[in-house]
Amino acid sequence: MKLPPASTRTGTILVLLVLVGIGLLNNFEPLVVCLFMMLLFGIFTVGNIFIVVYHAKGVWIFFLLTGVSLLLTKEGRALAPILMVKMFSMWLWSVIWIKWVGFERILSTLEKMGIPAILLNVIAFTTRFLPIMGERIKMTFAAQSSRGAKKGLRSLQLRNLAGGIGSVLLSSFEQSENVERAMQSRGFCGTYTISTDKDEAPSYVVLSLMFLMAFLIWTGVICDVLCGKCL
Repeated sequence: MKLPPASTRTGTILVLLVLVGIGLLNNFEPLVVCLFMMLLFGIFTVGNIFIVVYHAKGVWIFFLLTGVSLLLTKEGRALAPILMVKMFSMWLWSVIWIKWVGFERILSTLEKMGIPAILLNVIAFTTRFLPIMGERIKMTFAAQSSRGAKKGLRSLQLRNLAGGIGSVLLSSFEQSENVERAMQSRGFCGTYTISTDKDEAPSYVVLSLMFLMAFLIWTGVICDVLCGKCL
């Protein structure tokens, strides 16, 4: 049985508290415990969280490259496990939040909380055009492959890759200007209307679980700060 989404202001504040607390936590063992708690929470809220994690190959590649780059220094080798677990936990919690509540409902709740409209507009339009940019990158790579470009990590392949991404970014800037002129010609007043269904009644069981998770994480943050000052 899946838990009902916490699309209220209280639920959103608790989600953000958990996210910020993970970013401030710098102890490996509590981070692993938080990651395990999130996996359990994702099973009850999303259900197919392991399938989502398995298909996110780009995120895994980014995490691995970040970890490899940290191994070049002594300080990086000490901080690599903490940073890797922290990044994965924050990413996993964001995925669970979006899959569980819904992106449009999240933006609607943030708008009710008084978040500036221009920031919500940037987030909304960026997420709408990310799939289009992804398709353009695939088309660029396919065009390069049809002209004899091969995949690899040699200098020539990396040069073709950088040129393809650069051309996609330039065309995206031109398209954004065209979209801006089209929206102004249609009388866009600076407010993006977010259409969502009616929010469900808050589940006190869900709010209690999220409050317990936020309390445990921030207890670890406070203990970490106090222990750091003592040391």
